Amino acid sequence: MVQELICIVCPKGCHIKVDGENISGYTCLRGLSYAKQESVNPLRTITSTVLIEGEDNLVCPVKTSHEIPKKEIFNVMKVINKIKAKRPIKMNEVLIKNVLNLGVDIISTKEIL
Repeated sequence: MVQELICIVCPKGCHIKVDGENISGYTCLRGLSYAKQESVNPLRTITSTVLIEGEDNLVCPVKTSHEIPKKEIFNVMKVINKIKAKRPIKMNEVLIKNVLNLGVDIISTKEIL
């Protein structure tokens, strides 16, 4: 079965076809690498926000420290949506360590004093 992908590693958005070991349509080695990974085990980085404890309208932006399996996105988001961070928060501070035992942390991407 031929799998059709649109590459997301750069703005070109190459249309790539994966048919087993045959990969076509990519224009760079990053596209080839993306297609190989995407066809076997798609990975994504999550970016989101967490609530700040004691604040009505203040959130802290967060992201995963590494990519996670695409199939785990909603499970990780459930965990992220349950927490409230305490001020002060440093940039790149680990807010959730080893989320769902995936070997990935949820880290802040902004300092909140």
